[in-house]
Amino acid sequence: MAEKFIERPYTRTFAKTDYIKQQWQDIPYMAGERHDLDIYLPNEGQGPFPVIVDVFGGGLVFGDKSSHKLDPALKLLDQGYAVASISYTWIQNAAFPTQIYEVKAAIRFLRAHAAEYQLDMNRVALMGESSGAHLALLAGVTATADKMSNREFGENADESEKVNAIISLYGPYEFDKFIPQFKESGVVPNYSETGTAESFEGQMFNKQAPKDVPDKVKEYNPATYFSAAMPPILAFVGTADVIVPYQQTVNMIAAARQVVRDARAEIHVIEGKGHGPGAYMTPENTEIKANFLQKWL
Repeated sequence: MAEKFIERPYTRTFAKTDYIKQQWQDIPYMAGERHDLDIYLPNEGQGPFPVIVDVFGGGLVFGDKSSHKLDPALKLLDQGYAVASISYTWIQNAAFPTQIYEVKAAIRFLRAHAAEYQLDMNRVALMGESSGAHLALLAGVTATADKMSNREFGENADESEKVNAIISLYGPYEFDKFIPQFKESGVVPNYSETGTAESFEGQMFNKQAPKDVPDKVKEYNPATYFSAAMPPILAFVGTADVIVPYQQTVNMIAAARQVVRDARAEIHVIEGKGHGPGAYMTPENTEIKANFLQKWL
């Protein structure tokens, strides 16, 4: 068993936001450290605006709100969407699923304060990349299923935690299948400890190898909670991903299509692309996201 959480090289690179005329920084959505969020409004138009709540990635062990990983969401400001970037507690400081409770607390806060920040919380999407995609997807589908909720986290306990749509980019979902899936596709994983207790996915399970905790693997897989009532999902992934096997996204969408029609579970597999926001924020991919949001919000 690992003795400590794996440290990753981490350089804070923040999104360029100085062009955004209306924005709020470091708004606490509940008491405590790393319980705050930033809000950005479109420069044109009049609110209330439909909302994208963005969840950053970083293996749950590093990352910050309003980093460069927010750039794909910020590209949708010009389409008339407000963007909220939320903080959550790194897993070395709070065991999973604390992070799910925090995402839901942020949604309740935004809903309670929608008028103050010109937000239309009747039209809201969760969006995340990498581990943030897992958080966004799991928070979104469990809200519909009324699972994995702790309303003692934060205030506004009477507010809804539900969202209307989810955008997930190259997220991990089948935590016990990293090794066989990488082998199947011939991709060499970036980290030698992949699949072990020391891996980022192992640390999610209290520093245990995912293969040794099948019940927890199932509990933390969003597909466990898929139902006909869940929000529509738009997913992106690249076949050359060396961090998370691309099959995880393919299988997630296949599972979704078992319970909803294909139009509500959309996937774009990009040949030869890897992990990170750059390949998924081209004008073409931004248009795909905008069309999805327009359809479901």
